[in-house]
Amino acid sequence: MAGNRDKAADQMNIWKESRGAQRPDVMTMSGGASIGDKLNMMTAGPRGPLLVQDVVFTDEMAHFDRERIPERVVHAKGAGAFGYFEVTHDITRYCKAKLFEHVGKTTPIAIRFSTVGKLLDPCSPRRQGALP
Repeated sequence: MAGNRDKAADQMNIWKESRGAQRPDVMTMSGGASIGDKLNMMTAGPRGPLLVQDVVFTDEMAHFDRERIPERVVHAKGAGAFGYFEVTHDITRYCKAKLFEHVGKTTPIAIRFSTVGKLLDPCSPRRQGALP
């Protein structure tokens, strides 16, 4: 280090000297267990399927599956309604569900309609509906 320089000018040299005394960085799993290799996976044979006992790969996939990507979050806007479904024609030859068992039968339903606010793909459907 230069004797007449201030600490701000020599901060990289100070960091380098203090870094030499520290132990090297270690890769760990989510629980803190150290691992040596994160790039290779355990398989049954050279081209076989992945093994369930490979806890490092399982831990990586658990984090990957739960990763939240803000661009992929759907901003849905919609409304819902409650009402009933009434059978007006005999369709028992097409469907055996109790919902349609005889003409005049009414069943309470709830329905949801939604539209996606930011839709980038012009070919995808703009409206969705669901009957629980």
